[in-house]
Amino acid sequence: MQQSRKNTQNRLVRMMVVNWAFGWAVGAVCALAVLAVDLGHIRELMVEANLVAQALALLFVGFGVTFGGVVAATAIMLLPTDEDERRGGGTPAPVLLPAYAYARIRGART
Repeated sequence: MQQSRKNTQNRLVRMMVVNWAFGWAVGAVCALAVLAVDLGHIRELMVEANLVAQALALLFVGFGVTFGGVVAATAIMLLPTDEDERRGGGTPAPVLLPAYAYARIRGART
């Protein structure tokens, strides 16, 4: 029983870390897109202010924290529940839950 609980905890921690890292990667891509299209002339403002390193750090960390939190929270909310006890648990969930849920939704529509 103790070993089963430990495996479940390890799986949940791994799921959280993987989803959080996935969110950071999506945030970095979005920050790069903002810089690439010069949205709101943000790239121009960074270069003119001579604070490129600090501005880049704020942009990427802000996007990373936001997107990482959203993806990790989505993974938690999409965990299966046990119908009898109305608590979390249920069947083992895939590691990248948001991508899995999106694929299931798309499959249900067709």
